[in-house]
Amino acid sequence: MPEQMLDGMAAWLLQADTGVGMILLVGLSISLSHVFGLLANRLTPRQIVVHLLLDALLLSLALLISCLVDMLLLSAFSNRSIPPRDFVNSMGPSLLPALFYVFVAAPYISDLIAIGIWFSVHLNVVLLLHALFALPYGQALLLATPGYVLAMVVVAIMLRQRWEGGYQRLAAQIES
Repeated sequence: MPEQMLDGMAAWLLQADTGVGMILLVGLSISLSHVFGLLANRLTPRQIVVHLLLDALLLSLALLISCLVDMLLLSAFSNRSIPPRDFVNSMGPSLLPALFYVFVAAPYISDLIAIGIWFSVHLNVVLLLHALFALPYGQALLLATPGYVLAMVVVAIMLRQRWEGGYQRLAAQIES
């Protein structure tokens, strides 16, 4: 039974290759935004790569779960169902602005860049739901917001626990 479930999941991921690929690239972009902190903490290249890949995978998983939440809400509240692979593939272009999340590493303006990117991603998802399913903008906004909030919470948790910890270690080394 578990092998059949894994085979089914693998087949689904292969069919949703465009959307999943975009989600993985966005996760890597978000992860790369803190590479300077990792470099400043004098980590070895191997440790940096491991940190970046683990963060990218966790962030990608959060974005994939966010897409699935949007899809489930769409199915539940608008009486429209769509195969998961089609929905994830159609979400790919909506995530395009998040490919530039790596620029959040820029000093002084990083928060403004992050807010702009997350706002544009959310707006893209609302527009996508409106265009694909002919939903009114208000309903599309209501259906897209829970997944968006979930993704934001996961990114905030990772930022707080992982990235801020690295910056605090760096500050402690500089002070001593």
